[in-house]
Amino acid sequence: MPAFLSILQTILALIAGILIVLAITFGSAPAAHAPAEGVPQQIVATTTAPIATTTLAVATTTPPAPKPAAPAPAKPVETKPIVAPPAPKVDLPLPDVITTITNLAPTTAPSVNDRVRAALVNILCSTANAGPFESTSASGVVIDPRGVILTNAHVAQFYLLKDYPSQNFVQCVIRTGSPASPKYIAELLFISPSWITKNAEKLDDDTPTGNGEHDYALLRITGTVSGSVEMPTSFPFVLTSISPPPEKADILVAGYAAGFLGGISVIKDLYASSAFSRVGEVYTYGGNTIDLFSTGGTVVAQQGASGGAVTLLDGTLVGLIVTSTQAEQTGARDLRALATSYIIQDFQAERSKSL
Repeated sequence: MPAFLSILQTILALIAGILIVLAITFGSAPAAHAPAEGVPQQIVATTTAPIATTTLAVATTTPPAPKPAAPAPAKPVETKPIVAPPAPKVDLPLPDVITTITNLAPTTAPSVNDRVRAALVNILCSTANAGPFESTSASGVVIDPRGVILTNAHVAQFYLLKDYPSQNFVQCVIRTGSPASPKYIAELLFISPSWITKNAEKLDDDTPTGNGEHDYALLRITGTVSGSVEMPTSFPFVLTSISPPPEKADILVAGYAAGFLGGISVIKDLYASSAFSRVGEVYTYGGNTIDLFSTGGTVVAQQGASGGAVTLLDGTLVGLIVTSTQAEQTGARDLRALATSYIIQDFQAERSKSL
């Protein structure tokens, strides 16, 4: 009898164990299933926050979240350099001059406008006779009191052609004032070798285009056009920024725009133009730097403004007018400028010297 009870107890114990296992396995928890085909399984993160190796003071305020990085500037597309040929043509009306000039003008406009215009020059190049190149009118801006002018390579290239195909065949004169009048002669101080390499074949194109890369040059005033013009001891100039313009910054755009003038008017009645605008789209030639930026459509967005100035409202030069998109109305065009910060960096790369 004791043996029978012992066997019965053993059987009951086994049944109890089986019931416990079944309760654990088929309890309230849902049954696991394999993931549906093509659906990735969730991966549980295994990383943990790093452990600080130094003790920090307790902050009394919560620091702001870091500002997300700005998107990289877009690559520029080719647009048309805006050198104005002063060949005779039909005069056209100026459809949007007045409204554009007064747009966004701050109370400090007159003093800034006067200072920038004083540093502005008109560069007029002509050929001795009917030759392979058209005469051109463009702009420049004095950046040094010794008479150093910053302009575009597609303007200064005519200094390279001075004696082609004969001695003094191409003659360039520096004009100032409103209306522009001949004052000085200048020499080529620097022109970007990279621009020459990439654009030499475009010299005789009827409608050359470019994206503005390497399109800058330096001239130096060396004398006057005649004995009746006095050579100043110091030239009006603008300070040059080593940084690109701030996003959406208010700016002044200035140049000798001549797109609506005929040939005779360019010679006799060319006035400096300026307008207030804001920095628009920004572009890069590589990396994440702002190399080129849009100044929008203003009265300055005409042929002849190439090499003109783009300044902040304190008169600091931040850009050099280089190209523009095409449209019937100047307000519908997009005038673009090389950032002076790009020019400084590119000059360093080209010459291994600081500008």
